[in-house]
Amino acid sequence: MRTGTETGGLLMRRPAAYVAGALALFFVLAACTGADDGTGDGKPVSSARANAFEALWSRSVPGQSGAAAVADDVVLIPHDNMIDVRDARTGKNRRTLRADPTDQIVGAYLTGDVIVARVAHNSFTILLGFDLRTGRQLWNQPYETRAMVLPGEEPELELIDSGPVTVTERGVVVHAHDGRNIGLNPRTGEMTWQRQAECDSRAHTAAGAMGDSFYAAITGATARYSITLCLEGSKAVLKATDPRDGDSVWRADVKKHDGGTTFSTSEDVVGVRSADAGNHKATFSLFDESGDHLADGTVKDPAGDIRTVGRVGDTVYFHDGRQLHAVRADGTTLWVQDAPSHVGLSARAIVSDRETLTPQSVQRTGVSVVIDLSGKTRATLPWPLRGELIGMSGELLVIRGEEEDGARYTALRPTRRDLKEPALGGVAPSDWPDACSLLSDKQLNGLGGDYLRLPVDKSRTVFGVRVPHETQCRFATESGSDKDIVQITLRWVAADSATAREISASDLPWGTGVQRLSPSVHLVEPPERGLHLARSAVVASGRYVLDVSAPKNEKLVRTVASLLAD
Repeated sequence: MRTGTETGGLLMRRPAAYVAGALALFFVLAACTGADDGTGDGKPVSSARANAFEALWSRSVPGQSGAAAVADDVVLIPHDNMIDVRDARTGKNRRTLRADPTDQIVGAYLTGDVIVARVAHNSFTILLGFDLRTGRQLWNQPYETRAMVLPGEEPELELIDSGPVTVTERGVVVHAHDGRNIGLNPRTGEMTWQRQAECDSRAHTAAGAMGDSFYAAITGATARYSITLCLEGSKAVLKATDPRDGDSVWRADVKKHDGGTTFSTSEDVVGVRSADAGNHKATFSLFDESGDHLADGTVKDPAGDIRTVGRVGDTVYFHDGRQLHAVRADGTTLWVQDAPSHVGLSARAIVSDRETLTPQSVQRTGVSVVIDLSGKTRATLPWPLRGELIGMSGELLVIRGEEEDGARYTALRPTRRDLKEPALGGVAPSDWPDACSLLSDKQLNGLGGDYLRLPVDKSRTVFGVRVPHETQCRFATESGSDKDIVQITLRWVAADSATAREISASDLPWGTGVQRLSPSVHLVEPPERGLHLARSAVVASGRYVLDVSAPKNEKLVRTVASLLAD
């Protein structure tokens, strides 16, 4: 569960944001060339039949990025003090909205035909309203808000000093720091109602891990309603509020155990999970948006929080942290299977968000597991580049990747092609070389010392596909000095060298000290901060995307990377 401290993406780097019933599907090893427009050679198909994904358009946006949002036909992209309103199908910019030059737009959100922006203004935050069609600023309100919550996003704790704002298709609700809920007219920004918060009183507080005090309440949203889970002593109560008038629409008592109670929403389903003190068992309850009780169940040895994926017809999909469940509205279980925990739903398939299958696949391209709604078929499909999923428009997937001076937004669509191995982006397993052969004898001799090639066991599986050789190799001298050890990992084999360069440079963590040595080589800070490890290198070498690491010798990393680079 988030505590509302993030400032990034449709809230967007949280899987639950796309589970708003708005996420879904995806990915191909199509060449994302970095040009403004791209079209694939395959035909668009539904996610359930796709075996690849192609880049439909790609746009580079300069400046400091805010939390983007994807609606039915537009993508809202905040950067610096501006919001680009882009056509979801073409990527063309319809208009650019501007706040004061000194402002930083943290996020942009859509309710009806109004864009609500959360803006960092001097030392505090404010809310701005813009007309979607004209771009005209409609209003300005100085509400101090900790986070914005959209339908299907991960719920937020209500803190004593500042609460979240829920944005639904029916309006905006500010959960104020003084215990009030305030409804705003989306067109004028004026207060239309105010009520005491859904939870009984300020007496129900608790202390967070960072020492913050918060009301014993968690707030989320469905398409129409603001949803609050009140933790009142030994009870847990789920409450829905209509943003138009503040009226309570429905409430439901849910089970509360000593291990903690959380909830999750999609656009039209609410799921509540409560675990026992030892986390050996968790109960769950599902409700539709109108408050009708759909199903109850029990999960043994739960892992993570419940994620409400969504509903298609009379079937509800949710993830218990370990497995994906499909249940009928009458509570009948249709199927249960292992699946990545961060998943979303389209009309035809359930799709995971850039699941990292092994710790070693961090520098590979992204990958999604696509499962058809019957649960009978599934496929692992790679992304054309690294990045994070920010939302879905129809069956277009919109992803965001960091760049040195901003971010790149790319729309992908499902397609079907004649591929040798879809999970490898159409590249045959036989095209994956032995990682130990990537440095020649002459190159090894040039490093000095008597280097040995040491293949890393159990490194022959890539996204579930067995390749003929090890994809990792350590090179060490016979003397055994730690400073002389270097490892090469074959992260990916692309369709061509241009695609390999695109993947190697996509979504690098520029904010943490990336250094470009050449168009084909980038040094990257290690994820384990504070251990004084040397930087590793991401290298494009022909069709290969490689990782070079020598934890105690950055000079050796640079030397080997230069030997391998194009």
